[in-house]
Amino acid sequence: MRKESGTEVLSTILAIAICLMMGPGCAKISEPQPPEVHVPRPATDLAVQQISDSIRLTFALPLQNTDGSDVKTLERVEVFRLDEDTGQTVSTNPVPEDQFAKRAVRILSIPFPDISKYLQGESFVIEDRADPPDPLSFYSRTYRYAVLFINRKNQTAGFSNQALIAPVAIPGPPENFAAKVTENSIELKWAEPSENMDGSKPPRIAGYKIHRAEGTGEFSSIPIHPDLVRKSGFEDRDFQFDRLYRYVIRTVGSAGNPYAESLPSGILQVETRDVFPPAPPENFTAVREEDSIILLWAPSSSADVAGYRVYRQDNKTGARELLQKNLITVLNCRDSRAEPDRQYEYVIQAVDAHGNESTMVRAEFETR
Repeated sequence: MRKESGTEVLSTILAIAICLMMGPGCAKISEPQPPEVHVPRPATDLAVQQISDSIRLTFALPLQNTDGSDVKTLERVEVFRLDEDTGQTVSTNPVPEDQFAKRAVRILSIPFPDISKYLQGESFVIEDRADPPDPLSFYSRTYRYAVLFINRKNQTAGFSNQALIAPVAIPGPPENFAAKVTENSIELKWAEPSENMDGSKPPRIAGYKIHRAEGTGEFSSIPIHPDLVRKSGFEDRDFQFDRLYRYVIRTVGSAGNPYAESLPSGILQVETRDVFPPAPPENFTAVREEDSIILLWAPSSSADVAGYRVYRQDNKTGARELLQKNLITVLNCRDSRAEPDRQYEYVIQAVDAHGNESTMVRAEFETR
């Protein structure tokens, strides 16, 4: 029988001691587990839109990996474009992924530290200027896009959906954008573009989109009118006085959504000031009652009336006197200081919240 060396005996004793300290679980050896792989799910909502002579891409930030876990290892986002000649037959069906990978060109790689520069909310917004050698050839090409989400191990779950667009020649933004403030609306007007950006005529105009901002705030992404504005003017009735509004307008060159749009016009700034007198009250009547004169009237039709001023005029001297210093907020008042042996004339005017005064109305005397 072979004798164990001192080293072998010591090793055996140490192994037994370690096993005893670890308890019954020492004899169990777990199965090896594969390493965790967290790969972001591909985008499925990539969309494209023509803005002037560039293409705008939008797609959502990846929030989950293919295994359902939260995305925490996104390393970069890559954008690919495949140019195709519109003169040839271009299929609207997706190009097989292996062919797209061979033929497409990577136009942008966004490293993780720069991702926030392209985000608007939870969506990427990327502008691509195709920059063909001949600017006019931009309108004779079809562009197909897809994006990749890549993790820190340089792994990806594949391309996003493919988005296809064929740009068209459209006009630039309208000119001579102007506004007029009225009592009930802000009237916007502009001059229609005379030609498309490539010099062709007639201009391709499906309508216009108007965006508004209040004060120094951001412009709303939603136009102030839900449909395209078909004329070269619009009345914005959803406003308040004593506010600052800013407007931009875009020409829309295609009737289909997503629209092919021009760049925004210059910003039109409008300050709303109420300088419009209210309508006067109606049926102003004066009634003698013993030693007083009661004055009655129907309200002004204007919605912003703050009250009324009533004046008494002595017909002999011509002196006019305000019956009540403060605005009268009811539809009647009593003149108890009228002298019975004098002839008076009474006039009334409505006053709005901005101090604008209506025309004066003379009272008709009524005998009771």
